[in-house]
Amino acid sequence: LGCTTVICSDKTGTLTKGEMTVRRIFVSGRKIEVSGAGYEPKGEFHGDVLFPLEKDMPLKELLRAAVLCNDSQLEENDGKWSIRGDPTEGALIVAASKAGLSVRETRLSNPRIEEIPFSSERKRMTTVHKEPDGKRIAYMKGAPEEVLSRCSSIAADKGVIPFSETEKKAVLRINHEMAEAALRVLGIASKIIPGEKTRCDGDDEQDMVFLGLIGMMDPPRQEATEAVRTCKRIHIKPIMITGDHEITAR
Repeated sequence: LGCTTVICSDKTGTLTKGEMTVRRIFVSGRKIEVSGAGYEPKGEFHGDVLFPLEKDMPLKELLRAAVLCNDSQLEENDGKWSIRGDPTEGALIVAASKAGLSVRETRLSNPRIEEIPFSSERKRMTTVHKEPDGKRIAYMKGAPEEVLSRCSSIAADKGVIPFSETEKKAVLRINHEMAEAALRVLGIASKIIPGEKTRCDGDDEQDMVFLGLIGMMDPPRQEATEAVRTCKRIHIKPIMITGDHEITAR
């Protein structure tokens, strides 16, 4: 170690606590702040929210999509809350729980019947679910740029409307603002799948309805802050490696 001049470190869970928490939501042209810390499903929604929350249909559908296109589980043991699965996905179901959405009931009433998994190349995940009325709906979450490029409509307070390139650029600016606030941002979208189809393919990931953006924070470890300070003092260059958006990483 005496010869070391550079240290390369993973970010999530190493330089940070690995506990993602949803902080900001952008839905139907509205900005919403979410309070609370860690995985305990306690927190409030502030800003341009329609109360009671169950009547805020765009927000409800966004969080419902985040719960269904998701593989994580929220668990409580002796009053301590934890996530089984990916911390990013865990943050989504915690946010949905804060809004009063039952994760278990939502998944039971909308079973998953198909999946196109996330990969670092695709930068998105899509699942297909059977609704109680028999309809099939695809839900997508992933890098905002990837999700936006596959959307032709957007969910607004007055319903689904066409999604122009100008409006997409406006959403990308919101995404940039969230990333500059050190938030990891996900885009969420949905689409009704024709009933006659038996398999989900790439065509099902086109002409989707954009539902919104969800930004989450993973706070830095206090000891990591001191370690980086020490490295700089003794002329070791620390490098952070992450799959997050460059702006979020900075």
